[in-house]
Amino acid sequence: MGSIVEVPKIEGSDPETDPLDAFKNVLAAQLSSLVDVDIKILYDALEAPRASENGHIALSVPRLRLKGNPSAIASDIVEKFQLNDYILLAKADGPFVNFFLNHIHLAESLFKKIYDTKERWGCNESGQQKKVIVEFSSPNIAKPFHAGHLRSTIIGSIVRNILDANGYDTLSMNYLGDWGKQYGLLAVGFERYGSEEKLLEDPIKHLFDVYVKINQDAKENEFVHDEA
Repeated sequence: MGSIVEVPKIEGSDPETDPLDAFKNVLAAQLSSLVDVDIKILYDALEAPRASENGHIALSVPRLRLKGNPSAIASDIVEKFQLNDYILLAKADGPFVNFFLNHIHLAESLFKKIYDTKERWGCNESGQQKKVIVEFSSPNIAKPFHAGHLRSTIIGSIVRNILDANGYDTLSMNYLGDWGKQYGLLAVGFERYGSEEKLLEDPIKHLFDVYVKINQDAKENEFVHDEA
Protein backbone atom coordinates (compact mmCIF):
# COMPACT_ATOMS: atom_id res chain seq x y z
CA MET A 1 0.00 0.00 0.00
CA GLY A 2 1.35 3.40 -1.00
CA SER A 3 1.64 6.26 1.45
CA ILE A 4 0.70 9.90 0.95
CA VAL A 5 2.28 12.04 3.65
CA GLU A 6 2.01 15.61 2.43
CA VAL A 7 -1.35 17.26 3.05
CA PRO A 8 -2.19 19.87 0.39
CA LYS A 9 -3.79 23.18 1.30
CA ILE A 10 -7.27 23.71 -0.11
CA GLU A 11 -9.34 26.87 0.23
CA GLY A 12 -12.13 26.43 2.75
CA SER A 13 -10.48 23.52 4.56
CA ASP A 14 -8.68 23.56 7.89
CA PRO A 15 -6.47 20.47 8.20
CA GLU A 16 -4.41 22.11 10.94
CA THR A 17 -7.30 21.96 13.41
CA ASP A 18 -9.55 19.33 11.82
CA PRO A 19 -7.84 15.95 11.21
CA LEU A 20 -10.75 14.83 9.02
CA ASP A 21 -10.03 17.73 6.69
CA ALA A 22 -6.50 16.40 6.30
CA PHE A 23 -7.96 13.12 5.04
CA LYS A 24 -10.32 14.96 2.68
CA ASN A 25 -7.51 17.11 1.31
CA VAL A 26 -5.29 14.12 0.61
CA LEU A 27 -8.22 12.32 -0.97
CA ALA A 28 -9.18 15.32 -3.12
CA ALA A 29 -5.59 15.69 -4.34
CA GLN A 30 -5.36 12.05 -5.36
CA LEU A 31 -8.75 12.07 -7.07
CA SER A 32 -7.88 15.28 -8.91
CA SER A 33 -5.04 13.51 -10.67
CA LEU A 34 -7.33 10.61 -11.63
CA VAL A 35 -10.25 12.53 -13.14
CA ASP A 36 -8.59 15.82 -14.12
CA VAL A 37 -10.92 17.98 -12.03
CA ASP A 38 -9.91 21.00 -9.94
CA ILE A 39 -8.97 19.97 -6.41
CA LYS A 40 -11.39 22.48 -4.82
CA ILE A 41 -14.32 21.05 -6.79
CA LEU A 42 -13.35 17.57 -5.63
CA TYR A 43 -13.03 18.70 -2.03
CA ASP A 44 -16.54 20.20 -2.16
CA ALA A 45 -17.89 16.97 -3.70
CA LEU A 46 -16.72 14.91 -0.72
CA GLU A 47 -19.46 14.44 1.84
CA ALA A 48 -20.55 12.22 4.72
CA PRO A 49 -22.36 9.05 3.55
CA ARG A 50 -26.02 8.70 4.45
CA ALA A 51 -25.37 5.39 6.24
CA SER A 52 -22.37 4.48 8.40
CA GLU A 53 -21.93 1.15 6.62
CA ASN A 54 -21.11 3.13 3.47
CA GLY A 55 -17.80 4.33 4.86
CA HIS A 56 -16.63 7.65 6.22
CA ILE A 57 -16.37 9.89 3.15
CA ALA A 58 -18.38 9.66 -0.07
CA LEU A 59 -17.63 11.19 -3.46
CA SER A 60 -20.71 12.28 -5.39
CA VAL A 61 -19.60 11.77 -8.99
CA PRO A 62 -22.47 13.80 -10.57
CA ARG A 63 -21.18 16.90 -8.76
CA LEU A 64 -18.00 16.67 -10.84
CA ARG A 65 -20.05 17.22 -14.03
CA LEU A 66 -17.96 14.81 -16.05
CA LYS A 67 -19.07 13.45 -19.41
CA GLY A 68 -20.19 9.85 -19.28
CA ASN A 69 -22.20 7.58 -17.01
CA PRO A 70 -21.64 8.54 -13.33
CA SER A 71 -21.83 4.91 -12.17
CA ALA A 72 -19.26 3.84 -14.75
CA ILE A 73 -17.00 6.73 -13.75
CA ALA A 74 -17.32 5.72 -10.08
CA SER A 75 -16.24 2.16 -10.91
CA ASP A 76 -13.32 3.46 -12.96
CA ILE A 77 -12.17 5.66 -10.07
CA VAL A 78 -12.20 2.69 -7.69
CA GLU A 79 -10.21 0.59 -10.15
CA LYS A 80 -7.51 3.26 -10.52
CA PHE A 81 -7.47 4.52 -6.93
CA GLN A 82 -4.30 3.74 -4.97
CA LEU A 83 -4.88 2.96 -1.30
CA ASN A 84 -2.65 4.79 1.16
CA ASP A 85 -2.05 5.51 4.84
CA TYR A 86 -5.23 7.58 4.92
CA ILE A 87 -7.66 5.42 2.92
CA LEU A 88 -7.97 1.66 3.51
CA LEU A 89 -10.80 0.87 1.10
CA ALA A 90 -12.69 2.44 -1.82
CA LYS A 91 -16.01 1.01 -3.06
CA ALA A 92 -18.29 2.06 -5.90
CA ASP A 93 -21.98 2.37 -5.06
CA GLY A 94 -23.88 3.56 -8.11
CA PRO A 95 -22.83 7.17 -8.81
CA PHE A 96 -20.95 7.34 -5.49
CA VAL A 97 -17.52 6.24 -4.37
CA ASN A 98 -17.39 5.38 -0.67
CA PHE A 99 -14.07 5.65 1.13
CA PHE A 100 -13.16 3.94 4.40
CA LEU A 101 -10.60 5.75 6.53
CA ASN A 102 -7.68 4.31 8.42
CA HIS A 103 -8.96 4.54 12.01
CA ILE A 104 -5.49 4.14 13.49
CA HIS A 105 -4.04 6.96 11.40
CA LEU A 106 -7.04 9.17 12.18
CA ALA A 107 -6.74 8.51 15.92
CA GLU A 108 -3.00 9.19 15.87
CA SER A 109 -3.56 12.47 14.01
CA LEU A 110 -6.32 13.50 16.40
CA PHE A 111 -4.39 12.70 19.58
CA LYS A 112 -1.29 14.47 18.27
CA LYS A 113 -3.33 17.60 17.50
CA ILE A 114 -4.87 17.54 20.97
CA TYR A 115 -1.46 17.08 22.60
CA ASP A 116 0.13 19.86 20.55
CA THR A 117 -2.65 22.42 21.01
CA LYS A 118 -3.70 21.40 24.53
CA GLU A 119 -6.49 23.67 25.86
CA ARG A 120 -6.69 25.44 22.49
CA TRP A 121 -7.84 22.23 20.81
CA GLY A 122 -11.04 22.87 18.87
CA CYS A 123 -10.69 26.65 19.03
CA ASN A 124 -10.95 28.76 15.90
CA GLU A 125 -11.76 32.28 14.73
CA SER A 126 -14.90 31.48 12.73
CA GLY A 127 -16.90 33.94 14.85
CA GLN A 128 -14.80 36.83 13.51
CA GLN A 129 -15.42 38.79 16.73
CA LYS A 130 -19.14 39.12 16.06
CA LYS A 131 -20.98 40.22 19.19
CA VAL A 132 -23.20 37.64 20.90
CA ILE A 133 -25.20 38.02 24.11
CA VAL A 134 -25.87 34.84 26.07
CA GLU A 135 -28.62 35.38 28.64
CA PHE A 136 -28.96 32.60 31.17
CA SER A 137 -30.13 31.76 34.67
CA SER A 138 -31.94 35.08 35.35
CA PRO A 139 -33.91 33.69 38.28
CA ASN A 140 -37.21 35.02 39.55
CA ILE A 141 -36.00 36.00 42.99
CA ALA A 142 -39.54 36.06 44.35
CA LYS A 143 -39.09 32.27 44.56
CA PRO A 144 -36.35 30.10 46.08
CA PHE A 145 -33.53 28.90 43.83
CA HIS A 146 -33.83 25.32 42.63
CA ALA A 147 -32.04 22.79 40.42
CA GLY A 148 -33.44 24.41 37.28
CA HIS A 149 -31.50 27.59 37.99
CA LEU A 150 -28.28 25.61 38.41
CA ARG A 151 -28.91 23.73 35.16
CA SER A 152 -29.53 26.96 33.26
CA THR A 153 -26.37 28.50 34.73
CA ILE A 154 -24.22 25.52 33.76
CA ILE A 155 -25.65 25.31 30.23
CA GLY A 156 -25.32 29.06 29.72
CA SER A 157 -21.71 29.00 30.89
CA ILE A 158 -20.92 26.14 28.50
CA VAL A 159 -22.51 27.99 25.57
CA ARG A 160 -20.49 31.10 26.47
CA ASN A 161 -17.25 29.10 26.57
CA ILE A 162 -17.98 27.47 23.20
CA LEU A 163 -18.66 30.83 21.57
CA ASP A 164 -15.50 32.31 23.08
CA ALA A 165 -13.49 29.38 21.72
CA ASN A 166 -14.90 30.02 18.26
CA GLY A 167 -13.84 33.64 18.07
CA TYR A 168 -17.02 35.46 19.11
CA ASP A 169 -17.07 38.59 21.26
CA THR A 170 -19.37 37.18 23.91
CA LEU A 171 -21.23 38.94 26.69
CA SER A 172 -22.96 37.00 29.47
CA MET A 173 -26.15 38.52 30.86
CA ASN A 174 -27.79 37.34 34.05
CA TYR A 175 -30.44 39.73 35.30
CA LEU A 176 -32.33 39.19 38.54
CA GLY A 177 -36.06 38.82 38.00
CA ASP A 178 -37.04 41.50 40.50
CA TRP A 179 -39.79 43.05 38.43
CA GLY A 180 -43.06 42.07 36.81
CA LYS A 181 -46.42 40.85 38.01
CA GLN A 182 -44.95 38.29 40.40
CA TYR A 183 -43.57 41.17 42.46
CA GLY A 184 -46.92 42.90 42.42
CA LEU A 185 -48.46 39.71 43.78
CA LEU A 186 -45.74 39.48 46.41
CA ALA A 187 -46.41 43.08 47.50
CA VAL A 188 -50.14 42.41 47.82
CA GLY A 189 -49.40 39.17 49.61
CA PHE A 190 -47.07 40.84 52.09
CA GLU A 191 -49.77 43.35 52.97
CA ARG A 192 -52.07 40.43 53.83
CA TYR A 193 -49.75 37.79 55.24
CA GLY A 194 -46.38 39.44 55.77
CA SER A 195 -44.56 39.64 59.07
CA GLU A 196 -41.52 41.84 59.67
CA GLU A 197 -40.43 39.51 62.45
CA LYS A 198 -40.57 36.38 60.27
CA LEU A 199 -38.91 38.30 57.44
CA LEU A 200 -35.91 38.95 59.67
CA GLU A 201 -35.77 35.32 60.84
CA ASP A 202 -35.87 33.67 57.41
CA PRO A 203 -36.56 36.11 54.55
CA ILE A 204 -36.53 33.62 51.66
CA LYS A 205 -38.85 31.12 53.33
CA HIS A 206 -41.24 33.78 54.59
CA LEU A 207 -41.52 35.52 51.22
CA PHE A 208 -42.04 32.17 49.53
CA ASP A 209 -44.84 31.28 51.97
CA VAL A 210 -46.43 34.67 51.29
CA TYR A 211 -46.08 34.13 47.54
CA VAL A 212 -47.76 30.72 47.72
CA LYS A 213 -50.66 32.07 49.78
CA ILE A 214 -51.32 35.07 47.55
CA ASN A 215 -51.20 32.91 44.44
CA GLN A 216 -53.81 30.66 45.99
CA ASP A 217 -55.94 33.74 46.70
CA ALA A 218 -55.49 34.86 43.09
CA LYS A 219 -56.86 31.54 41.84
CA GLU A 220 -60.00 32.02 43.92
CA ASN A 221 -60.38 35.78 43.40
CA GLU A 222 -59.41 37.39 40.10
CA PHE A 223 -59.41 40.86 41.68
CA VAL A 224 -56.11 39.96 43.35
CA HIS A 225 -54.54 40.18 39.89
CA ASP A 226 -55.95 43.68 39.49
CA GLU A 227 -54.36 44.73 42.79
CA ALA A 228 -51.02 43.30 41.68
